Amino acid sequence: MNQTFIRLTGALLFAAVVAAAGCATVSDVQRLQSQISALEKKNRQLNASVAQLMEDRQKQSDLNEMRELFAGQDAEFYELRSELQDLKGSYEETGYQFQRQFDALEDDMGMLDKKLQKHAESLDVHDKRISRLEEFMGMEPTARFEALAQSKFPEKTELGKLSKDELYASAKQAYDNGDFQSALQGFELFLEKFSGSDHADNARFWIGEIYFAEQWYERAILEYEKVIKNYPDGNKVAGAYLKQGFSFEKIGENANARLILNELLDKFPDSNEAKIAKKKLANL
Repeated sequence: MNQTFIRLTGALLFAAVVAAAGCATVSDVQRLQSQISALEKKNRQLNASVAQLMEDRQKQSDLNEMRELFAGQDAEFYELRSELQDLKGSYEETGYQFQRQFDALEDDMGMLDKKLQKHAESLDVHDKRISRLEEFMGMEPTARFEALAQSKFPEKTELGKLSKDELYASAKQAYDNGDFQSALQGFELFLEKFSGSDHADNARFWIGEIYFAEQWYERAILEYEKVIKNYPDGNKVAGAYLKQGFSFEKIGENANARLILNELLDKFPDSNEAKIAKKKLANL
């Protein structure tokens, strides 16, 4: 572009000199002007070409930068896709392990349900055995009075309003629930109001059992003695002898314990209490 401009400038100067000297013809001037016009056109075309070339170079530079950017993004995308694939594999493995643990837990729960069912059936069998044993030992089954017993032990002011069976049932229910204070209160009131009842000997026996459970063995011995003396034909006499012997053993009076247990064997040799007494005597 600089050389063309120099040549154009030189031609113009030459034309000016010739014109000044008066040596050029009109045709020479016109030819020269035509050449100048052609050179100017070429110069404009060259400038346009140069400008286009510069623009193309800039575009190429931008294109190269974009290619580098895309190349970097492709690498990052590949890395993310690889990481996603790893996470997917880890997720599938975790899901598989969780499913195995869940299946094992279901199996365990199934086995536990079966065990609980067997346990419930076993408890039912034991309940029936206990009921039969209570009947065998002359003890009234708890279920006999459950329909009469109240869910909550009555207030003291309400106890006097209860019928004979209701009062006994409430006291027995309290005893079975371990509420010895309420049970003692109920049995004492029962004996006060219904001393001639068929359950009087049972009520007195349960009072003795309350004191035995509370480890007041001396008082328990007195209550068992009342059962033996006051209700000689009752169904709790053999039990009273047995627990009286146990009470003497608890306070260290083994001689009295042996005496009472041997008396039980003499008077009730075929009773279940006698069998227990024999085992106890073997260790006294």
